Amino acid sequence: MRAHHKIAHAESIAETRRLPQSVREQVIERDEQQCQRCGDQVTPTDEDGPSFEVHHIIPFSAGGPDTVDNLIVLCSDCHTTAHSRMKRIVDECPDILEDLQEFVCDVDHE
Repeated sequence: MRAHHKIAHAESIAETRRLPQSVREQVIERDEQQCQRCGDQVTPTDEDGPSFEVHHIIPFSAGGPDTVDNLIVLCSDCHTTAHSRMKRIVDECPDILEDLQEFVCDVDHE
């Protein structure tokens, strides 16, 4: 899917799916411009761009919503680490992604 999107549209899915600025700002303010993993202060902009990412707790690919409650600020290094750890978890326990998708996307109301 991602490879197809990159080839067919010449951009990554992340480049075409951006969080609304108001949501990003709410997350950054709530997290006090601080990485929620290592505690380092992050800068919204500098000459190299932002030093952080707004990261989905429940991955977007697992149905995680683009809501303030599902997002955290991570510095660039911690964001890279988080994604590599998530990939390892999904590789080692592939059913966990399916469980997350079922949980998040379950619309059966009791």
